[in-house]
Amino acid sequence: MERRRFLGVVAVGLSSGCLSGLPGATGPRNPPEAPAGKPRETPEVPPVRVSAVDFEATEDGRVRVFGDIVNDAESERVVTVEIRIEIKDEESVKTQEVTVPSGGKTPFETVFDVSYNAFTRNGNLNVSIL
Repeated sequence: MERRRFLGVVAVGLSSGCLSGLPGATGPRNPPEAPAGKPRETPEVPPVRVSAVDFEATEDGRVRVFGDIVNDAESERVVTVEIRIEIKDEESVKTQEVTVPSGGKTPFETVFDVSYNAFTRNGNLNVSIL
């Protein structure tokens, strides 16, 4: 009988320490109202967009930029992708035409005559659809 009472007291003591530290609610219960006369608008996602961009060094130390273009439109699209690299005050721009099927994605890639090491130290990359 003493052992049951002891185990019951230990269980209550251990659980009360755990339950006393539950986090409380934070922040407002409801989101704030939209300003009067200006309803909230969520930005539209364009049907054809750049979905992924990355870069790497080529075997000879230049910069290779690659990624994917996604098309959520109901028809095939042909778009021009502009890839822009800036290192200090020098800018290199390349464009590439990409055909993207409806509901699909198409990869793109281009290699710049720019040193990979110089680019990773002080460069900027911008990829957009014209």
